[in-house]
Amino acid sequence: MITTLKFNLQQFFAQNRDNREGCGDSEVDDTASCCNGGAIDFQLVCRENKDLKELMTCKFCRVNEVCMLLLPCRHLCLCKECESKLSFCPLCQSSKFIGMEVYM
Repeated sequence: MITTLKFNLQQFFAQNRDNREGCGDSEVDDTASCCNGGAIDFQLVCRENKDLKELMTCKFCRVNEVCMLLLPCRHLCLCKECESKLSFCPLCQSSKFIGMEVYM
């Protein structure tokens, strides 16, 4: 999941860097350049943001953002508070050996 997010951010920054040339000539040019000449599907963007937020929410309390990587199963699925309370992974129910905090 982290690798996918990192790759998506790199693509986004690369697209923005490429689109800066020619911006500012007119409002139409600015709009077209930031969208690569195509229309933005805002419903799709909102749905993707909602899905990403759901993925990044603790699978136990469903309130806090995930930050604990469980070993040995390697699931990033719990917040710090819930990790200290559980001895198993809520996704695969395997025994938790240790939890490592991940900073994103």
